[in-house]
Amino acid sequence: MQYSLDQFEQQVRAAISATGDIPDALIELVAPKPNIPADLALPIFRAARERGMPAPQLAQQLAAKVQPAADSLISGVAAAGPFLNFTLDPVRLTAAVLAEVEQLGDGYGHDDRGHGQSVVVDYSAPNIAKRMHVGHIRSTIIGQSIVNILRAAGYRVVGDNHLGDWGKQFGAIIAAVMQFGEPTAEGEAALAQFEELYTRYSALMKQDVEQREEAERWVRRLADGDAEALERREWIAELQQRAAEPNRDDEARAWSLRLEQGDPQARELWQRTIDLTLQVNERLYRRLGVQIDYAYGESFYESMMTGVIDMALTKGVAYRDEAGAVVVDELEPNMPTFLLQRTDGGTLYMTRDVATIQFRMAEFTPHKIIYVLGIPQELHLRQLFALVRALGMVETTELIHVKFGTVFDQNGQALSTRRGNMVYLEQLLDEAHARALAVVDQASPDLPQAERDAIAEAVGVGAVIYNDLYQDPRRDIRLDWDRMLALEGNSAPYIQYMHARCRSIIRRTLQDQGLPEDAPLPPYDPAHLGHPAETAVIKQLAKLPRAVREAAERYAPFVIAEWCYETARALSAFYRDCPVRKAESADLRAARLHLVAATAQALRNGLALLCIRAPERM
Repeated sequence: MQYSLDQFEQQVRAAISATGDIPDALIELVAPKPNIPADLALPIFRAARERGMPAPQLAQQLAAKVQPAADSLISGVAAAGPFLNFTLDPVRLTAAVLAEVEQLGDGYGHDDRGHGQSVVVDYSAPNIAKRMHVGHIRSTIIGQSIVNILRAAGYRVVGDNHLGDWGKQFGAIIAAVMQFGEPTAEGEAALAQFEELYTRYSALMKQDVEQREEAERWVRRLADGDAEALERREWIAELQQRAAEPNRDDEARAWSLRLEQGDPQARELWQRTIDLTLQVNERLYRRLGVQIDYAYGESFYESMMTGVIDMALTKGVAYRDEAGAVVVDELEPNMPTFLLQRTDGGTLYMTRDVATIQFRMAEFTPHKIIYVLGIPQELHLRQLFALVRALGMVETTELIHVKFGTVFDQNGQALSTRRGNMVYLEQLLDEAHARALAVVDQASPDLPQAERDAIAEAVGVGAVIYNDLYQDPRRDIRLDWDRMLALEGNSAPYIQYMHARCRSIIRRTLQDQGLPEDAPLPPYDPAHLGHPAETAVIKQLAKLPRAVREAAERYAPFVIAEWCYETARALSAFYRDCPVRKAESADLRAARLHLVAATAQALRNGLALLCIRAPERM
């Protein structure tokens, strides 16, 4: 899809090519440095070397020969040392950009670069029987934003919520329920009770392991003839006997295996727990603007496990050791050995992840599979990617890990249940809503309560989302409420406020003329928009399509967040220097009104890619 800046670049290339002085292969255009008054530049170094002449001389020669078409977006060509600089015609650019925004509306900035290519994005992935906490928000929000951006870039995207509903962890949950009883609460409270059961049972499993290790230590001391051990021989025998009995860790593994083998009691509890968790999580997803296409749990791939293991053994990628475990090693230098199957026949995360890729390749034939997972999962994914390549499951499909850092509280402490500072997602969003409502109540007390609540939800949740997305995901983030909810600076509320200000300008200007707020805008002449602040806004609007492309290529929502912030800043300067309602003439007022409307539309589009709503009022 060709936007204004694409046309400008094509026209620049054509004008340079027409001189015959530089081969097309050497026309490598770049963005000028910020202090250079130009919009596109051609470095002359390589062409000058091939011509055997000084670069500044060739730049001067080209500047004299370049002849842009009369109706092109090029307004000026100038040599500056070893560079040939091109500037945009502000009137033609304004007319083109405003026409694009008004014609495309919600689709402005979208593209077709990814047409015909499919992508699977693996994200969110909460565990069954556990509440979503602030750690889950990173995968969820980064993943959904990447899905939005790739769709805007023209890709066919499949969002897959890979639920953790299998394995020893769930076996421990079943064992805990069998020992302590099933939770009696409902909703989020029931998940909290499941977590408490799991924590209690895990503590007992740890005690069992410690008892077994202690028995092994005393047995070794006894074998070495240790005097104290010899005196306590009977006690050591009792300790050894207790340690040899089935313990809670064995019980968890047994229930895990029974679940895999279809035990009716295990399956019934497992299904109830899945239904409860999905019901609770769906409410949180709605608040975050998250819409996932599929929620295939690890259990979905149960029937494929044996085939995966057999394939690995047949191809010689794995072997079965003396204890019966299926082992993979030496796939790549310095890559640790790992298992595909436990000694008791149970499967592991790796087994299920391989089966997942096998299914995705058959079902979606993706060109890319993107995993949005934390940095600690880097080794696991490196092993997974190496394994499926060794198995021949993927040939041209690109496997990508979009990694993210840790969430810290406002004191710089990592959030964890053990520290007692864990923040659960519902709690986080509720607090964000409450803090934003206090701001809205103070700023707009005359609005109806329902509207203030809706604005507070959009602003509070938007602040949480933006705090995650405005920087490189590999960086750690901090829950700093003052910064997150600030109405100035690089924050969602500031950008949302600038959108609401646009909508307010439009409403009030139309009201001045006795028109309803949804009335069509009056005709305008883009030639009236020549103020530097107006041109700066237009140039920002023109950059949105390229921001979408860059964000899609880099899997980087922060590129869109940066565009939103820079556009809001440009709009602020325009608002300061260029009155709309009190413009010097009706023609100027009409032109500025169109500029404000286009800016509101573009900001709304950018925020939507980040799952952030744009309130009409604030």
